[in-house]
Amino acid sequence: MLHDPPAQRTVPVPEPAALRSGDPRAIGPFRVRSRLGSGGMGDVYLGTDRRGEQVAIKLIRGAQLHDDEFRARFRREVRAAAKVRSRFIANLVDADPDAELPWLATDYVPGPTLSQALAAQGPLSEDEVLRLVAGVAEALHEIHRAGLVHRDVKPANVILGPDGPRLIDLGVVASVGATRLTMTGQPVGTPMYMAPEQASGNRTTSAADVWALGALAYYAATGNHLFEGDHPAVVLYRVAASPPSYDDCPPYLRPFLDALLVKDPDHRPTLDAILHSLGAPEPAGATLPLVKPGRVRGAGRRARRSDVLRSDGHRSRHRRPLVVLSSVAAGTAVLAGAAFGVWSSLTDDDREPAGTEQTLTPPPQSSPSPVQLVADGTRDHPWPQGDAKHLDAGSCWIANVIGVEGRQATLTLACDQTGTEVYGNPTPHAHLGIYAVGPDGKAVKSMPADAAAEDTFWTQGNLMDANPVTVTVTLPDVGTLLAVEVKQEKYGYGYHWAATS
Repeated sequence: MLHDPPAQRTVPVPEPAALRSGDPRAIGPFRVRSRLGSGGMGDVYLGTDRRGEQVAIKLIRGAQLHDDEFRARFRREVRAAAKVRSRFIANLVDADPDAELPWLATDYVPGPTLSQALAAQGPLSEDEVLRLVAGVAEALHEIHRAGLVHRDVKPANVILGPDGPRLIDLGVVASVGATRLTMTGQPVGTPMYMAPEQASGNRTTSAADVWALGALAYYAATGNHLFEGDHPAVVLYRVAASPPSYDDCPPYLRPFLDALLVKDPDHRPTLDAILHSLGAPEPAGATLPLVKPGRVRGAGRRARRSDVLRSDGHRSRHRRPLVVLSSVAAGTAVLAGAAFGVWSSLTDDDREPAGTEQTLTPPPQSSPSPVQLVADGTRDHPWPQGDAKHLDAGSCWIANVIGVEGRQATLTLACDQTGTEVYGNPTPHAHLGIYAVGPDGKAVKSMPADAAAEDTFWTQGNLMDANPVTVTVTLPDVGTLLAVEVKQEKYGYGYHWAATS
């Protein structure tokens, strides 16, 4: 049974800064009103549309503007971000990745970030932590359901808005980062909130967001970071090499952290499992409709705020910009009303795994691990042979391992942007590497010197269209072959396929 909501935590809302002399006065269809901030990828402005509704606009600047692949990935990932709609997310409104200075606009959420709120008033109460985590978990659930990964869940990317927490920086989703999208294969995120595999530079899956949710909960309850250091490199090393320490966390939070802060990403619960373990319906609360097509195919104008249902079923209206952690969606209130102790079900070996309807399937009943990911293209969970996959959410490259006999692998390769101004007519071996993964987990790259007479990977010329070509390649001798990896060499992203059918 839900009790009366706790006293509201009110924190002054930071005032936007005045525009500078070199700032634009209009971006796309939006009038620029003030400056919200800046980062490594550009500047963020407060803008308004013709109806006076406010948006946050990220204007991309810097060296990446001259990187054709950056622009191509940005375009594809803007479309991907448009698939995600949630009342706990600053949803994508519009974007123009083809502009001279690319930009994207999201809902503007008045309110301090979680880090600003804690700096002003200290750690959150138990009820506030429950509601914060429930809202962020539901936001991540919607991101993961769309096949995306946020990669930069941190206190500065959670705004305590008038109607509950909002996760921002959807620009990071898919695979690059702050309203930044995941655009390179390099580690993306904030060291103190990176998962161990993320800090090590390995492929990042949705499990990294689960780790970050645990780190966020710990920070919200204590005001401390799981890992700290004088230099980002020191923090990265500690995240990758040291177990997390949270002995100072409140007792109610420990079962939750025990479940989420597990070094092995395959043993962390999914967001489905977390929400189900709390007795939430599937999924918790209704989501908003997808963005309607607009300037970007698959991205466009937002749903009108007057059309968005509040948690109490009424139409949302503008409110004073006060932080109200208690007014989250009704479905999420179910989660918040439960004790955090129920998360112990995520680590009890004698219970059936939670979230049996989740997108990433839980383990068989005989498995002792609480939640296990099915095939996701990682070394330990490779795609089965015959499954064609884009090598990354923003990549043009589509690969498929269709057979392995001895040391010879047969693949199909394609670039679905062949013939475009950005990609032209690419040659597969100039962009892709084929690796053999041995029993020790090490990946060894195939080289022309290893090629057999029947190999066609090295002799395949420029692609003339988007249709897949079939190639063969001799793999290096790694002993017992466990998997075949196809990697985009410049940016380091890729997938693994099973060595046996």
